[in-house]
Amino acid sequence: MNEKIKHKPEKKRFELELENGRTAFILYKRKNDHLDLIHSEVPESLRGQGIGKTLVLKTLEQIEKEGLTATAYCPYIKAVVLGSEKWKNIINH
Repeated sequence: MNEKIKHKPEKKRFELELENGRTAFILYKRKNDHLDLIHSEVPESLRGQGIGKTLVLKTLEQIEKEGLTATAYCPYIKAVVLGSEKWKNIINH
């Protein structure tokens, strides 16, 4: 698996390329320099392999790199970042 996240502002999402041309992604709504992370999705046949967690962590790294902040509305994203000291400066949950 290619673990490089791609920010696609035109689609309002972050994408993680997977095998066979499939993609895992996080959708967001943007308000200035703040993102509302509203949905995360991994292809059903690939769930349970840690791809979702990788997707969230790589997305948060990219958000930080771009100097943005975010609020997690997606329950899965909230579960990954809940109580994380590393992400408390950029992610609200």
